[in-house]
Amino acid sequence: MTARLAAGLALALSVSVLSSSCVSQARHDEAVAEAKYFQRNYQDLHSYQGKLEAENERLRGELSLRSGEPIEAGATRDIDERLAELSRIMGAMGRTPGQVEVLSVEGGYGLRMSDSVLFDSGSSALKEEGKALLLEMAAEINARPFARVWVRGHTDADPVVRAETKKRFPHGNIQLSAARAIEVAALLGAEGGVPSNKLVVAGFGPSEPVAPNSSAGEKAKNRRVEIFVIEDSGKGE
Repeated sequence: MTARLAAGLALALSVSVLSSSCVSQARHDEAVAEAKYFQRNYQDLHSYQGKLEAENERLRGELSLRSGEPIEAGATRDIDERLAELSRIMGAMGRTPGQVEVLSVEGGYGLRMSDSVLFDSGSSALKEEGKALLLEMAAEINARPFARVWVRGHTDADPVVRAETKKRFPHGNIQLSAARAIEVAALLGAEGGVPSNKLVVAGFGPSEPVAPNSSAGEKAKNRRVEIFVIEDSGKGE
């Protein structure tokens, strides 16, 4: 779902609630607040996208003035070096690609971590091993300017069935994935020093798999937390 579509749906929801005489005042106020929330998020993302596009054009203009150097090579060298350094750090920490994967992301970089490194099965409580890894990540994030850090939780497609887990997460995988993302973001902020006003959290449940949910090994790939760092261009947001 695009940001524009999300904003449109939120506005439609607000109009529908206003026109219904059967809806309580409390529900009406809640729906209006929700609509405003989606509008603000859409406006923020739209503005941020415009600034990224403007910065991209500026960089293209600068690169076009360079002689004897392909534009694509100049545009990608910095991020390639950054990704290589992060991969080296992960290797030095004894992390295999299956546990932690460094991703190339437009305007920054990403880190994809297996849930088994961070959490026990069906739990949102960070393991000590996971905390240590995230604090290493926080140090790397803080090592250079950045605009946003997105923390995204994901699960496989298997529904929550254990009674104990269902009691903690009655809304199933979407709640579990969000709770895990919150715990990761909270640690990055409280103990890792990442400014809380730059942290954004989302739980996707099983909706964005990276592998088919056809075997235990493939499902394990889908149970993950991703951290996307949008780097600061130096001009502010």
